[in-house]
Amino acid sequence: MSKNKYLIVLAGMIMQLSIGSIYAYSKWIEPLTKELNWEAHDTKTGFSLAICFLGLTAAFMGKFAQKVGPTKAGLLGTFFLIIGLLGSSLAVKINSIYLFYLTFGVLQGIGLGFGYIVPVYTVVKWFPDRPGLASGIIIMSFALGSLLASFLIGPLYASLGLSGAFLTFAIGYGICMLLSALYLENPSNTSLNQHVHVDLTPKEIVSDKRFIALWLLLFLNVCGGIAIISKAAILGEEVVGMSATEATMFVAIIGLFNGLGRLFWSSISDKIGCWNTFMIFIGINAVCFALIPTFSTNQVSFQTLTFVIIAGYGAGFATMPSFVKNIFGAEKYGQVLGYTLTAWSAAAFAGPLLLGLSTEITIFYLFAILLVIALLVGLWLKGLLLKVA
Repeated sequence: MSKNKYLIVLAGMIMQLSIGSIYAYSKWIEPLTKELNWEAHDTKTGFSLAICFLGLTAAFMGKFAQKVGPTKAGLLGTFFLIIGLLGSSLAVKINSIYLFYLTFGVLQGIGLGFGYIVPVYTVVKWFPDRPGLASGIIIMSFALGSLLASFLIGPLYASLGLSGAFLTFAIGYGICMLLSALYLENPSNTSLNQHVHVDLTPKEIVSDKRFIALWLLLFLNVCGGIAIISKAAILGEEVVGMSATEATMFVAIIGLFNGLGRLFWSSISDKIGCWNTFMIFIGINAVCFALIPTFSTNQVSFQTLTFVIIAGYGAGFATMPSFVKNIFGAEKYGQVLGYTLTAWSAAAFAGPLLLGLSTEITIFYLFAILLVIALLVGLWLKGLLLKVA
């Protein structure tokens, strides 16, 4: 029996909403440092590892996920996410930061990777005429997952403790991912479901200058945004003097703009093209990063600039799937997109590391410079595309 494509979208959204809780990680930092005496710098490594393995899984398991189908791949992602969060519950209970790195970072990261690529690969096949909007809706849910989690972490920690909070996340998100995986399915209509795939070697992918340009665009766009996300609650409290409650709301609204940016810019890309879209939001973000040091003493201005940046940050993820598909074609799309997402893995370490180079707010000028470089990379890519045309 053919399944309803809109319910397929809903299933994909629920899976992405579940794994998107990773973006509320800054809300875990204070409890981990306060209760377990872990250094804030060390706790951020758990976040970086999770995003790193998300990207690596997307890169190297994308072909496998498409081969076994969305249900089996989704179930595999569910298993790793549950084991990762259960292990995190044990790690904080016995106060082992290295077990936390393994479970929250590595194992959960693998689950996040499957949970990220499976809905994107599947839902886009059901909407071949609107790939940007389809991927935008799905990836928007990933961002909104941080909004939900940002409101859950504090109360769960207060009532159940750290171990109990991670255990609750394992059960709740595990059930959601399980139900989603059981419903997700490729379209049976051959006009919608792409059966033809071209197997590329890693060398063929990474030696293609167009891939290199796309990778750099994603990496440079992610660095600044993920640096903010990794330390959002702390930045709010330390830079503009937010209270703990205001910092929680700040993290939640960041998640909202991350999601809205993905939906808005991916819809724009269907109308004006992916390259134009990338250049616009990267340019806007470069200006915003450059303005933050000047307006950091004003809470409203600081938050407004941050929200615009995060919207553009999310836009890169939502627009990249259709960008890759437009350049490389549907038959190479899955493999190339997976490898492109390793830029996310690299930026997960580079962004927070760069932010930690200085405690001064002027460090945001560095992220503005990175985005100016991204604009130059975009111009290089445009030249490459014109040569191919």
